[in-house]
Amino acid sequence: MICICGPSAAGKTLFAGLLASALQNADIKAIVIGCDDYYREHWTPDPFFGFDTVEAIDSESLINDLRALRSGELKRLRRYDMGTRAVHWTRLEAEADVVLLEGAFGPQLLLNSCPPDLLIYLEESLAVRALRRLRRDIRERQRTVLSVLKQMFKQMIPGERRFIQPLREEADVVVRHGARDLSEALEPIISLCSSRRAQ
Repeated sequence: MICICGPSAAGKTLFAGLLASALQNADIKAIVIGCDDYYREHWTPDPFFGFDTVEAIDSESLINDLRALRSGELKRLRRYDMGTRAVHWTRLEAEADVVLLEGAFGPQLLLNSCPPDLLIYLEESLAVRALRRLRRDIRERQRTVLSVLKQMFKQMIPGERRFIQPLREEADVVVRHGARDLSEALEPIISLCSSRRAQ
């Protein structure tokens, strides 16, 4: 299992997709699991951090699903609707050689109970991330500009300092900002996965 973590809008989903495609080209089947799909259903936001806290994640479901996925027993994938805050499931069609878990909140919960084989931390400037988050939340999560900015400064940034930035010290690989850096980071990871698969 490979964990891809980092602050909000740092490019985690993009990197996970690029890595999954690169692994597929190397004949390694990968499945991407998003920590965002493990938000607690109809959860009341934390009074200080809102949803920008590990407490917002259903840790028991996440860990159980990852263990079931590793053992080939998981039959369905959890999905979380950001608009309705409801959970639903989709069918899991095939097994995978590598699990790619991506998210800001979730990897923290695994370090002791279900540690990843590789922890990758993505970095990006706050300015770039702010623009990305505005575009994403307005388009995909039906948010207003004002509500996104308010959440960023009151909850997102404090939540990152408390829960996400400490993961950088735990990371095996730190990928700094820029699409070029994302692409350059893939090759050694693919090589590592290939060598471990051959063992």
